[in-house]
Amino acid sequence: MAGPYLNEPGFEVPDNTILVVPTSENNDGFYKEVILPLKGEVKRDWFHSHFYYCLPINIGNQYGFVIRSMRDFEVTWNGLMETENDLEIKFLNEDNADKQFIKGGFSNGVLTIQNCFVLRTPIGVNLMTIQPPNMYIPGCVALTGVIETDQIRRDFTFNIKITIPNYKITIKKGDALGAFIPVPRYYVDAFGLELVTDVFDRNIHLNEIGDGIELSRQRKAEDLEKPHMSGRKYFNGIHAYGEQYKDHQKKLI
Repeated sequence: MAGPYLNEPGFEVPDNTILVVPTSENNDGFYKEVILPLKGEVKRDWFHSHFYYCLPINIGNQYGFVIRSMRDFEVTWNGLMETENDLEIKFLNEDNADKQFIKGGFSNGVLTIQNCFVLRTPIGVNLMTIQPPNMYIPGCVALTGVIETDQIRRDFTFNIKITIPNYKITIKKGDALGAFIPVPRYYVDAFGLELVTDVFDRNIHLNEIGDGIELSRQRKAEDLEKPHMSGRKYFNGIHAYGEQYKDHQKKLI
């Protein structure tokens, strides 16, 4: 068909929006059951209370969107490489068999998850598939991929690498299989590494070292007398000598 299609003139995906496009017009792709937005999902079932004093972890826990399993199943990789039928997948029931499709696909111990929807992003924004932040299933890891979801008009799969041969992995409905985050195209590409002294003079380098040394001293001294033995300077956006961070994020907006 000639269109129009998403992201053609007049049909642009709105900014800060990931559109869910069901692959059938008869349902919503079951996306509310599959996708868990992580904003507000600070807790993890394997954390103890001290983890929540770490702001980078609290923020990281809330980045992106999780793809959840719709099925109860067991999977075992026989350890063989570059061969078909290397996975033994046993579904424990027929629940939601029409809502998500799980199979071997790439060989080499890779499990493929196919959903009933397409994800579309604003012009110039990719989606990056990642391991669910601070969630894990022993014996497997989500593969990373970058997809031009502003352009592709079909679904893409989420894929999991089984890492331990001949080890039975049990996955239950609701378990986090993968995740995704939006990333502007070319944004990461533009970054490179430089040594600080190749860009700034020696004094800047020494100032940075000195601030770090003072913060380490505080953490080994007066901070030990504070609750949870933490001065919480990073949490509160304060440098070692008391200056406030100029732009500090303590929660997602």
